Amino acid sequence: MHRLAAGVLMLLSLSARALSTATASASKASATVSKASAYLKVVRANNNAAVAADAARRFVVDGTSVGRVLEQSAAALGRYPEMFTIDEHSVTLREEAGDTPEARTAALKPVIEDLRASGTVPMLDGWRDEAFAIRTSFFAEPALTVERAAAGLFGAPQYGVFVTGYVEDADGVPTHVWLGKRATSKPTWPGLLDCLAAGGMAAGEMPAAAIRKEAAEEAGVTPSLAAHIRPAGGVAYNGFDQTRWALKRDVLYTFDLRCPADFEPVAVDGEVECFSKVPIDEVADLVVRQANEELFKPNVAVVLIDFLVRRGFVSPDDDGFLELLAELRNAECR
Repeated sequence: MHRLAAGVLMLLSLSARALSTATASASKASATVSKASAYLKVVRANNNAAVAADAARRFVVDGTSVGRVLEQSAAALGRYPEMFTIDEHSVTLREEAGDTPEARTAALKPVIEDLRASGTVPMLDGWRDEAFAIRTSFFAEPALTVERAAAGLFGAPQYGVFVTGYVEDADGVPTHVWLGKRATSKPTWPGLLDCLAAGGMAAGEMPAAAIRKEAAEEAGVTPSLAAHIRPAGGVAYNGFDQTRWALKRDVLYTFDLRCPADFEPVAVDGEVECFSKVPIDEVADLVVRQANEELFKPNVAVVLIDFLVRRGFVSPDDDGFLELLAELRNAECR
């Protein structure tokens, strides 16, 4: 039975006995359940709102469906009949809101601020002062923009960037992954494990520039090292936000960064409390444990599973391998 790295002991703040017991349980489970099947359970737990998304009301702007609105969100928006027409199938932004993205943005701003001031919409407690585009696809023109914390209220696709920082051996095989511990002051998933750097893309941002910015702000990655960040694909899912008020119809662009052996991330902006370089097999154990205990921010575990699959740490001979591949992108990528 192996022990988890000292850095993870610090990150998770668990006793040595609890860690040993959990690691033994994970090892025993992996003897009877394929790695792919264990990971599949974690990915499906994050992709837990597909049925709710299909059943939700369409959010319609200028005749086009740009999102999906859950029942409680529709009820909150229903307080503003001058702005929305609501029936059993849709929430429609009224023509009076304007016929340009700028006019609609301006018309909805006081509505969202009023909902925030009412204290009745939990997701708005995580106010970010960031503008998110409501659009049908990444390259589509925005129908309007809203405060990031309110984006899930309308169930529009949201886009993010994640980079996995790793160290490899002389043969090019990853040996360690850098994990961070989210700040306890974070409005979402405080204190849980995270990747090297990640973030949602604000209106107008592009993935490559966004991940370099996040890497610098969250982990102190220098421009010269950031130049080696490589695109690696993406994952997509339909989930709930932490308040279960909002749909997270997320498309995450994934990136990899091979880090020098002497690289040390620095928690620059306070988003992360600390970092630890964790052996790859222990990362795999932690991800398996995510199925039964919340260790990672949920979508971080999914991104790490995608990394483990791509880098050959999951056998294609495993029962559940193809299902895992499908589940990692079991939502619209557009």
